[in-house]
Amino acid sequence: MSTWIRKTHSVETQKVEEFTGEGAYHGSTKQKAPDAPRPQVEAVPEARPATLERYLADGVARIRSFEACFPNRLRTVEQLAVPTQDEVRDDGVTFCWCPFEEAVRLAGPVTRSVLEGMRKGLTGGKRHVYIDSKIQYFEPGDLPVDSRLRHVDGSIAVRDRRVLPYGASVLHDMRARLEHGNPPKYMAYQSSEHCATGFLSRPLHLRIPELIPNFDAFDAAVLAARTTEVAHPAGAILAYDGLTVHWATPATSSGWRLWIRCTETDVEIVPSASIIECYGTVFRPRSI
Repeated sequence: MSTWIRKTHSVETQKVEEFTGEGAYHGSTKQKAPDAPRPQVEAVPEARPATLERYLADGVARIRSFEACFPNRLRTVEQLAVPTQDEVRDDGVTFCWCPFEEAVRLAGPVTRSVLEGMRKGLTGGKRHVYIDSKIQYFEPGDLPVDSRLRHVDGSIAVRDRRVLPYGASVLHDMRARLEHGNPPKYMAYQSSEHCATGFLSRPLHLRIPELIPNFDAFDAAVLAARTTEVAHPAGAILAYDGLTVHWATPATSSGWRLWIRCTETDVEIVPSASIIECYGTVFRPRSI
């Protein structure tokens, strides 16, 4: 399956769906319709739901809470010049879990300059390096994904029969993510002032369930903590990890945005047809 898309972008061809808050691609917590059978991927410690495994082995029937600390490590790798709207629209190729070097080879000029900047920030400590990117046109209020919940990337999500005893279709093993000690590493870039991802930039201590079915209650707990929030500057490459809380924010004005994420992970990612199909969609809240 191809992990890149080459097409001409225009306002008229921008795919738009109604915002539901249920999640699309990252941040998603809802059960999806099954795709065609996919290759088995190797289970690695980074993605092992160790807490859930202990629950099942010990016969624990009720999900416990624990004191969690999210360090929210966030730093600027490089500040690039902000591209023009035409340069963003015409960059051409976008990616969905594409291997890094393949993305560099295929990328348009703006994306290639960002990837070369990201190369400087690679840690080299993980098995795989993937690139995701989107070129999207927003109207005011639009969101780049179908969720605005505060969350962490690379959560250890279990979507099989192991979660059934807890009355869930999905469980995110938050304790295992925090205890693993070497979470996935990320860099992100966004090109425009009008739709900047929000990040927490200081450590956050919360008491949360060890296993969560979605990020709704987590989002409310983060908001209640009244933490320090920062917006992703236009043209900046930021580095963070799987213990950094962030969220999508609505666009404040009309225009094009290029978003790029680099993921260093031990997990081999095989994107599904449903992920690729929704990639680049803009989500628009229903008018009142």
